[in-house]
Amino acid sequence: MDSWITLRKSRRRARLTGWVAPALLATLRIAMCLTAARAETLAPRHDGLEFPRPASIEPNIKFWVDVFAYYSERDFVVVDKDDVWKFYQVLHVPGYRSPTGDDTQWANTYLKTKYADILNRLAMRHQPATCEEQRVANLFRGERSPNYAAAAQNLRVQQGMAEQFRDTLVRAQLYLPRIQDVFHSFGLPVELALLPMVESGFNRYARSKCGAVGLWQFTRSTGKEYMTVNGGRDDRLNPARATEAAAQLLLHNHDLLGSWPLAITAYNYGTSGMMRAVEATGGGDYCETLRRWNGPRFGFASKNYYSEFLAALQVYQYREAYFPGIDQEVPAYEESPPPPVYRVRYVSRHHSSHSSIRRVTTSTHRSRHPLRHAIYRSRSRKRLAARRRFLSVADNGRNHQRFQKSSL
Repeated sequence: MDSWITLRKSRRRARLTGWVAPALLATLRIAMCLTAARAETLAPRHDGLEFPRPASIEPNIKFWVDVFAYYSERDFVVVDKDDVWKFYQVLHVPGYRSPTGDDTQWANTYLKTKYADILNRLAMRHQPATCEEQRVANLFRGERSPNYAAAAQNLRVQQGMAEQFRDTLVRAQLYLPRIQDVFHSFGLPVELALLPMVESGFNRYARSKCGAVGLWQFTRSTGKEYMTVNGGRDDRLNPARATEAAAQLLLHNHDLLGSWPLAITAYNYGTSGMMRAVEATGGGDYCETLRRWNGPRFGFASKNYYSEFLAALQVYQYREAYFPGIDQEVPAYEESPPPPVYRVRYVSRHHSSHSSIRRVTTSTHRSRHPLRHAIYRSRSRKRLAARRRFLSVADNGRNHQRFQKSSL
């Protein structure tokens, strides 16, 4: 009897196992399909041939991913300008608010002075005396004759941007759909719509030190080729018109240079400058141009521009991994415009405290600022009185001449 019960239980277990095993296998297959679908969604949507990631710039891409996603605005990273994989130190300035200009200047001076002294000491062929000097010397271990003196002059201090980039990702929701539609209509890869992340942080009123303005950071000279830019109207501040202009410029760069790495770099460096670089280096290979070209103004920003774009693209596509909960954040409102900039059209020739400003006009659009002309008359009573006396004497002289002519 016991044996019969045992046999029956074993048969039931076998039937249960035969039913559960395929069910578990099917569940596992479904999970694998969902994981593959999710990975396919997170994977770059562009063709690798359009936006290649050469091995030579992978350290640069990783560096900018860290700057965009990991290092806060109170972190200052000192690296080598040309070889960012030569990573010296991350200095965290204590505090809770954004660092002031004095904090930034102090961190920049401190880090450059500290590592310039270490590198110059190594250049004089002193043996490393501290763990810090030994760590710096190890960065040059693979080089035959390390040039420590040149490295001391090639230091770069980069401030972290994690907080700013998070705000950029949130603010991008205001503009990305429209920009992607425009780029799609021009036949451009929609990934190029992320360039404002590097240019302006999707701030339509951004202004750079070199005079670039707007979402796409057009300079005045380049903007005039594609938009209306004058004293009464500046389309660089209009996101729609600036986006169409950026699409035309990127398409023009790609037609001339033949690859997106060169075309994107030309957006920062200039089309004519990039054409000279390609001609001087003997071909259209991006890595070769990057390595051999040392033309004017082809500095750290231009050399790293394509790497910054790829880093921004990576952070955007995996934004939930870098910034958990970012997709649930919605921009409450569009950023407010800056205060109007007034341009003085006429100033009295007497540059004193009593000078009069006859006409002042705003540099922004008429519809945004209805008060376009303002009259300021701030002359002193003495100057007004002197002007009246001068006019009265001149009028009396003219009247006296007319009287003499009529009497004759």
